[in-house]
Amino acid sequence: MFVLWGLLHMGLGVSMVIDGFAGGTAGELEAESLMFFICATVLGAQAVAVALAMNRINSRLGYWLNITVLGVVDVAFLFVLVIPGHVDLIGGTSGPVIWLAASVCATVALRREPVSA
Repeated sequence: MFVLWGLLHMGLGVSMVIDGFAGGTAGELEAESLMFFICATVLGAQAVAVALAMNRINSRLGYWLNITVLGVVDVAFLFVLVIPGHVDLIGGTSGPVIWLAASVCATVALRREPVSA
């Protein structure tokens, strides 16, 4: 599930970064938007890497990395962009819903299986 979260954010981020570079950054708002999508791409890649390298083997460090980092990103996204209405509700809540499902699955897996450091 964390891989799915990462792929969602990487796909969105890369497509928007390509559009941003193609259109240029005429002003501060465009530059900030481009920076946001670069960050989304990097965080998506981090989510995939941590999931494949650490969550797959029930690493506590991997668990806390994806739970906290991605959780903070999604909560901030909800409060800054979704709740004020800058992003549509359905599209804006897809990432947090996937994060919530991934967090539940990772918590269940961590409680049931042997844990690595």
